[in-house]
Amino acid sequence: MAALAVLSLAVTAVATAVRAPVEDGTLSVRDGRATIQIRMKGGVIGRFARGTLTVTDSLDEDTNIVVRGADRTRSPNERTTVYSGKNIRFRITDDRRFVVKINASKINLSAVGRGDGWLDGWGDPEDGIFFDGSYSRNGEEYQSIPDLRESFELAASPSSP
Repeated sequence: MAALAVLSLAVTAVATAVRAPVEDGTLSVRDGRATIQIRMKGGVIGRFARGTLTVTDSLDEDTNIVVRGADRTRSPNERTTVYSGKNIRFRITDDRRFVVKINASKINLSAVGRGDGWLDGWGDPEDGIFFDGSYSRNGEEYQSIPDLRESFELAASPSSP
């Protein structure tokens, strides 16, 4: 009977560790030349010099999307809008999941919330392109945007009291 109680406590401890609570994560990108996708709940604000911004929202009246400077806007479906042009600035917030995809140069952005995504820098040492911007997650040191697609989680471990 004691072995069963110990086993029960061990299973409970593992289950609790797997489902540990998370807090909002952060992502910061500086001077990026990349394709970036973030699927999140929260907010993202940024700008870029030239490229496209694709936003897929939750069809919710609460989605707040502000985009300035787009030369062209199109809607391939009722949930998705594609903005393209030069010197685009944007702010998107929602408590429900939305998707932001940026394919651009000179990307500067900050995102706060929970979700996931990926970064894919345009750097190619064979073509002499060594710098494709830098990024930081959850306040860590900035590092080069990876030249090959790299996934990430937008979440932080709970802070200590």
